[in-house]
Amino acid sequence: MTLAKRGVSDDGGVSETDATRRVYDTVAAAYAAVLPDTRAEAPLDLGMIAQFVADFPNGDGPIVDAGCGTGRLLTHLAALGVSPLTGVDLSPAMVAHARTAHPEIPIEVAELTALPFPDATVRGILCWYSIIHSDADEVAAICREARRVLRPGGVILLGFQAGSGNRRIERAYGHDIALNAVLHEPAAIARTLDEAGFDVTAVTERAARAREKHAQGFILARRR
Repeated sequence: MTLAKRGVSDDGGVSETDATRRVYDTVAAAYAAVLPDTRAEAPLDLGMIAQFVADFPNGDGPIVDAGCGTGRLLTHLAALGVSPLTGVDLSPAMVAHARTAHPEIPIEVAELTALPFPDATVRGILCWYSIIHSDADEVAAICREARRVLRPGGVILLGFQAGSGNRRIERAYGHDIALNAVLHEPAAIARTLDEAGFDVTAVTERAARAREKHAQGFILARRR
C-alpha cells in the first residue's frame, strides 16, 4: 500500500520515490507476516469497502488495488467475489509477495501517477492507505490519473490517516527506517476529487482505535 513522494530526500541524493521504495522493499517480509489479512480494519472500514464493491458499474473492466502491498486487500476483494482483479505497487518486494499469494492475479510494479492501463478501461480503484506518503499536489496528480483510467461511472475508494501535517517514521515492522508520512483532512481529499472530475458519494471519518495514533478517513467517489 505504498506510493512515494517525488522530489529530493533529506540526504539530497535519493529521490523520495526511491527512498520510499527501498523502505517498503526492506520491510516487505515483516509486513506480510504482521498484516496477512484485514484483521487491522474496523467494521466501518470494511463496510466502506463493501459499499465500494456495491457501486461498481456494470460491464467489463478490471478492479485495481492501487498500492496493493503484499496483496492482503486482493484476498479480501476476491473473497467478496470481485473479478477481474489486478494490482500495482511501488515496491518490487511487495509485488513479489503479492504475486506469490495471488499467482492468478496480474500485479505490476508502478506508481499511482502512471498507472499501466489505457484510458477509460477500469471499473474501480481501491486506494487503501496508498496516499499516506503523498502531499496535496501529489494526491491531486493521483486523482487525475485515476480519472484517466476509470470508465465514466467508475468508482474510487481512498483510505488514509486523517488530520493535518507530516510525521517522520523511524522504525516500522522491526526495522530502523526513515520515511515521511502525511496526514490528510477528509474534506480536502473530497475537494481534490471534485476538482479532478469525480462526484463524491461518501465521506467518513472515525476516531483512532486501540494502537492507532490518528483518526482514519475514507472517501468514496464516482467518475463523472
